[in-house]
Amino acid sequence: MILQSLDLLRENPAAFVLVIGIGLVGLIIGFTVHEFSHALTSHIEGDDTARRMGRLTFNPIKHIDLLGFILLLVVGFGWAKPVQVDPYNLRHGRFGMSMVALAGPLSNFVLAFVLGLVFRFELLPVVTDTRFVSGIVDILGFAAFLAIFFNLILGIFNLIPLPPLDGSKVVGGLLPGSLYRSYLQFERYGWIPLMGLIGVNLFLSYAFGINFLGRILIQPALFVFRLATGVG
Repeated sequence: MILQSLDLLRENPAAFVLVIGIGLVGLIIGFTVHEFSHALTSHIEGDDTARRMGRLTFNPIKHIDLLGFILLLVVGFGWAKPVQVDPYNLRHGRFGMSMVALAGPLSNFVLAFVLGLVFRFELLPVVTDTRFVSGIVDILGFAAFLAIFFNLILGIFNLIPLPPLDGSKVVGGLLPGSLYRSYLQFERYGWIPLMGLIGVNLFLSYAFGINFLGRILIQPALFVFRLATGVG
């Protein structure tokens, strides 16, 4: 995110500070809601591991992984502190694990739709570019836009079925027993293709301006943004 905004820093330092500041708030809200939802769902499912580890809270300090957060700010990809879950304590077993995993991305979508009401009922102007920010109302509109969009990107990215993303646990919990045992082996090393995918995307993005992963995420995010806000 910071690297992608360096041109803005040179052209308009005040706008750069605005984008980074509002972006930080949006990311913190998204991460906190996401991880809290994992913890709450696991608690409802009968596992109190997350509660005992202090994760059943809206305190963002409990959910932010410093390295993952810094990488997200600098390069656009990162992670929060994973919520620990003991699947043997879940009432619905592997299906319960799927519900716990799905709760995170789903909470980001719900938050996006709730925030989208400010645009749907025209309570704030839709501001998608700092060039159109001229007052406090525009700043709030821009903040709402970023918060909605960040939550949608966070939710969609986590649904990719590659470990350790939530999508892999959703898929794994729905597989029949014979396939699930094989899937566990894949899950052990599944983070390697994910890191490779992100690495290749970063190289192509900054070397040739080709952000294929961004294009994959942005199109569904724009679609859901229109559903959430009624804009476009």
